[in-house]
Amino acid sequence: MKLRSYILLFSLVIFVLATVGMIVYYTDQFAVTFWLTIGLIVAYPCTFIIFVPLLTGGGKLSGKKILLVTFSITIISVAVSSSVWTIVTPKWSFSVTTDKPTYSLGENVQIVVSLDNLGFIPHSFKSSLSNPVLVTIETQSLSQVWYSSFHRNITEFTIFPHQSLERTFIWSQTNIHYTLEIEPDKYYIVAFIPHATSNDTFWNRIFYAETSITITSR
Repeated sequence: MKLRSYILLFSLVIFVLATVGMIVYYTDQFAVTFWLTIGLIVAYPCTFIIFVPLLTGGGKLSGKKILLVTFSITIISVAVSSSVWTIVTPKWSFSVTTDKPTYSLGENVQIVVSLDNLGFIPHSFKSSLSNPVLVTIETQSLSQVWYSSFHRNITEFTIFPHQSLERTFIWSQTNIHYTLEIEPDKYYIVAFIPHATSNDTFWNRIFYAETSITITSR
């Protein structure tokens, strides 16, 4: 009975350590990765130092069987951790498109921004804007000529699997900063969703996409 308990406890510890190893593999935070790695370097030898005598004492288990248990539990942990990580990790597609690539001078430009949840479960995010999309249009020299209206209000949005958050904007080819008219040229349309901590002078962007259009003379 004790042997079974030792094997079960040993398997549980190996499963937890292998799971922590997968967290180290997937996470991109340096501090977390560093300390978890140090913990694993210490924990693995200690685990074998403690359990090997308990499992092998009196000829209960051979070293090969202990290695087999370790390998099997590690494979199970990796498979489970990878599956869970795939399910819970957000997978987004953010895009900005126009109804056509070329417009005549003075013609309305229809802009569609879409955020698609390609994951397996609902995912949420917080934006500093209630819309929450902001669109800006720039010339080739990066001079801004227009941006969409926005209202600052931290708002949380939830999108279900294979569903989209879509916003449509109309640019009537006006220059929001000057009385000058828009000239025939190539223009860049940038769309983004700012993080909840963003402000007017620094947009910390959660999602970002851009496209371009050409405006020709009449």
